Amino acid sequence: MVRTLIILMIISMISACTTSVVVEGSVPTPLVQKIPARMGVYYPEDFRNFRYQEVIRDAGTWNIDLGSQNLSFFRNLSDALFVSVKEVHEPPLTTEEMRELDGIMIPYIEKYGFLTPSISGLKFYSASIEYRIVLYNKTGQKIGDWNIVGYGKSEGGMFSGDDAINEATVLAIRDGGARIAIELIDRPAVQAWLQEVRAGSDVPAGAE
Repeated sequence: MVRTLIILMIISMISACTTSVVVEGSVPTPLVQKIPARMGVYYPEDFRNFRYQEVIRDAGTWNIDLGSQNLSFFRNLSDALFVSVKEVHEPPLTTEEMRELDGIMIPYIEKYGFLTPSISGLKFYSASIEYRIVLYNKTGQKIGDWNIVGYGKSEGGMFSGDDAINEATVLAIRDGGARIAIELIDRPAVQAWLQEVRAGSDVPAGAE
């Protein structure tokens, strides 16, 4: 019985020191001129269900679930970025499947991290997300592979710890999406690809 009580006490202590955050909140989609291409988008399973766990000294275990919020935002972002979007299965796609597409985009989350005031010594919580965006052209050749980081922070005194991490993470998702929307079109490899798209399709340049 003593052993059982000790085990139950340990389980209780672990549970008490675990903070679970399911990230949610309003994330406006950036308003940008649409890229004149018909894009297939593949969301890997790890991207759809991204979860992060970290054990912090004196703060216990943190479980952060970004999956649903992040996927929802990227679906809206993709619709805002391209003249048409279709979710596809994992590449490669068949010639028939690619007939109505000009390329494929695959987003990944490479890294996620956060800081609490107890770690940083500052008065706010912060979060960062490193996205990796991979683009392929109509024939399956890689157009480019880019890493873009989004940042967010939340004042510690305004929220509880879990709410502050949620707020900082939502802002990091928003910032990362805005950077993707602004920077992607300016990449030389993307500009060269778009010239090929315009030369070989009926998608009008500058379409919105």
